[in-house]
Amino acid sequence: MNTGPRTGLGATTGTTTGTVPDAATGSRSRTGPRAGALPGQRPAAYDGPSWAPPRPVAPGGGPSPGAAGPPGRPEADAEGGAGGRSAVSAVAPPHALPRARRLWSLLPVAGLAAGSGLGFHRVFGTGALVPVVAVAVLVPMALSTGLLLLQSRKGRPAPLWPSLVLGAVVWLVVACATLFRSTGGGLPTGEAVAACWAALLDSPHATLTTILPAPPEPDFLVLPYAVVWPASLAATELALRTRAPLLPALPPVLAFGFPLVLGADGPGTNRVTAAALVAWGAVLVLLRSPAARRSAVGTLAVGLPVVAVLALAAALLGPRLPGLDAREPYDLRERVEPPTVHPQSTSPLDQISAWLQHPETRLFTVRAPGGHNWRLAVLDRYDGVKWTSGAELARSGGRVPPERGAGPGRARRVEQQFTLQGLPGMWLPAADRPTAITSVRGAKGGRSTGGRGAAGQGLPGGDLAVDPDSGVVATGTGGAPGTRANSGLSYTAVSREPQYDIKRLQYAAAPGGGRYTRLPRTDAAGKPIASLTTFTKLAATATAGSSYPYQQAYRLAAWLREHYRYDPTSVPGHAYRNLEFFLTTGKHGTSEQFAAAFAVMARSLGLPTRVTVGFRSGEPKSEGQGNSRGGAGKSGASGIRQVTGRDALAWPEVRFQGIGWVPFYPTPGHASKDRASVPPAGQPEKREKADRDVAEQPRPSVPPERKDGDKKSDRHDPASGTGHGLPAWAFASLAVLLLTAAYCLLAAWAPYRRRGRRRGARDPGQRVLGAWRQSLDRLTEIGLPPTPAHTATEVAAFGTARLGDAEGEGGAGGAGGRQLAALARLVNEVGYGGRAADSAAADAAWRHCDAVEEVVARAVPRRIRIRRALRPRTVFRRLRHRGESS
Repeated sequence: MNTGPRTGLGATTGTTTGTVPDAATGSRSRTGPRAGALPGQRPAAYDGPSWAPPRPVAPGGGPSPGAAGPPGRPEADAEGGAGGRSAVSAVAPPHALPRARRLWSLLPVAGLAAGSGLGFHRVFGTGALVPVVAVAVLVPMALSTGLLLLQSRKGRPAPLWPSLVLGAVVWLVVACATLFRSTGGGLPTGEAVAACWAALLDSPHATLTTILPAPPEPDFLVLPYAVVWPASLAATELALRTRAPLLPALPPVLAFGFPLVLGADGPGTNRVTAAALVAWGAVLVLLRSPAARRSAVGTLAVGLPVVAVLALAAALLGPRLPGLDAREPYDLRERVEPPTVHPQSTSPLDQISAWLQHPETRLFTVRAPGGHNWRLAVLDRYDGVKWTSGAELARSGGRVPPERGAGPGRARRVEQQFTLQGLPGMWLPAADRPTAITSVRGAKGGRSTGGRGAAGQGLPGGDLAVDPDSGVVATGTGGAPGTRANSGLSYTAVSREPQYDIKRLQYAAAPGGGRYTRLPRTDAAGKPIASLTTFTKLAATATAGSSYPYQQAYRLAAWLREHYRYDPTSVPGHAYRNLEFFLTTGKHGTSEQFAAAFAVMARSLGLPTRVTVGFRSGEPKSEGQGNSRGGAGKSGASGIRQVTGRDALAWPEVRFQGIGWVPFYPTPGHASKDRASVPPAGQPEKREKADRDVAEQPRPSVPPERKDGDKKSDRHDPASGTGHGLPAWAFASLAVLLLTAAYCLLAAWAPYRRRGRRRGARDPGQRVLGAWRQSLDRLTEIGLPPTPAHTATEVAAFGTARLGDAEGEGGAGGAGGRQLAALARLVNEVGYGGRAADSAAADAAWRHCDAVEEVVARAVPRRIRIRRALRPRTVFRRLRHRGESS
């Protein structure tokens, strides 16, 4: 006759069907599933010890057959029905999450919804986006939770439609009260509702046709309102009405797709936001998982480190997955036709002579360090008569996108504060290619809030426009010649002035073909233009002996400065005939002729060129002339500089592959009657010295294939496809190492934590049962099947035989078998023999368990034990049972 507790491993998990010893008859009977009572509850007829699990209960409410005595070990039994078994059903545990657990899960739901909204930070500025996201997340969440709790108190199921209808109505009221309060006074009037509806329909197309970040205007901000609000409402409803762990994360994740698509061309990255979504999703699963219902603290203690590792892996590896690192992100803007505007104002190149004829005319002031040229406009099309701009202006919130495929290397940040005075036209000056235009104010000093300026010109949120190709900035639509349309306008421009690596420039290639090398070669009658032959011959003469494109450009500029004279009183014009007269007969002119002649001659050599119109840095304003804060001194290092008509300057730029547009200065710095060598106008001193060094170098016999400077600069070159910092394989290796370390720590921690919980139980009976379960876990390492179909006596016999085979009878194996048999007798006595479970019995049980574990550890090689401990099945089984009460 076999007696004793059953040997299964999951005391508190699910149902059991196993052999239960009868205390009265000593026979064994099969029972069905045990009662699924809630934790801490026991059937009314239960008469077993306080530490033992409850007895199985039959469907009719009475005890099951063969359950007269104390029950055996209540473990999950997967055996099929055998003769003599009676099927007994149990009371099913509740499937719904407790209300407290559902309410707590709203915390990660709010984090998910906020993360999906903050993904719009590439579309809008963060400062304007945060209040919109806060309202769009919290208001629908509070609305849905309040309705559900209110209806639940009435004792009937809460329908879904009131939450959906009220959510739509409240969204419209909140949008009118926050975004369109200037239209309806904060009330949902007909005019405000119409404006909100029209903005909602137009905002996707307007966002896709605006250079990001978009202006923080109601017509744009209504889009994140419309995306985040329903996502927050749907996620809240799913969290409160369902028990699926991950289902409430679906609406925020879908909503996150909107900023990913709309912000593909915006500044910054959504890498951190995506990692935060992964982390909040993992926390949501931890709070709503079945494991958390048994032991919330243990679940979070194990899960939160895993969440941190997942978030770190998502941040580091997400953008570097195969196929994503080198591939350009999908940009929906490429499929949307933007409402571009071609400038219709007078070409600034035609105004240079007029400005030079009135040298005292004040054009604008600028507070910035000295030594910079202020770029006004870029002219890249030439029809044989005049240079014009091919800019395609797009609306912008103030950001100027970087030039595609260009990486000059190091750059220095330059901040400038401009105030326009007598500068006509639509163009706004800035140092080199600016990166942002901010703090725009009208003539009366009022800050722009998306309305119109004093002179009818659009400010940020109005008509501020940027040409993404050239980087020039404009406002308004221009005006008639001499119109001071922007008088009184002030703004701040931020530029990154490139610090060119001359060694890299020296061997850089010039991309051939395209509109930047195009010249008209025939006249209206289809005959070749003779002037073009003259330009080609002179260009070949000027660049004779040049080895590379940069040397060609430098020698052409130096040749013009050496053989031609600067004369601010020269006749204006830059048509073919004007340039031919300038080069062959007159040999004097303004920067208009010098820059235009260089551009045409360089294009005849195949160099891509364009003409830039701007101004030199200007003269420092004395204390008596203006309100210079801190004084400027002669150098004007940090004071206000006055730019006048005499500072007007044009210069050409040449494009080099992988570097971008590089300025050259063919205009002499001042008039020279004897044609003596003079410094070039507007050229920095460092650049002038470096250019001379390049020109003096002899032509190498073998062109260098790769220079160290190229390798260094390629790390900063967007066109090279490489980024800053560590390579992709380093991030991948680091992430794999972190994941492996986290898994190993988890596998090592789980068994020690489980053993500690068993040994540290408060009830001595639970400690005895924990020692038995711990011994069973270790015996599985030497072949004991993890099934509850064995009695304690059978387990003791198995252990004695197996350990004795391992180490010999009478040795350590025999001692281990005797300790196991003693532990089995103790468990039977405490559970079924009427012996009181006290601290002495618990301590004795664990001494027997320690001896068994020591013998098993010596019997199984360490490598096998480590390999088994690292198996995912073993780790998950130990984690699954970590919340057992014994």
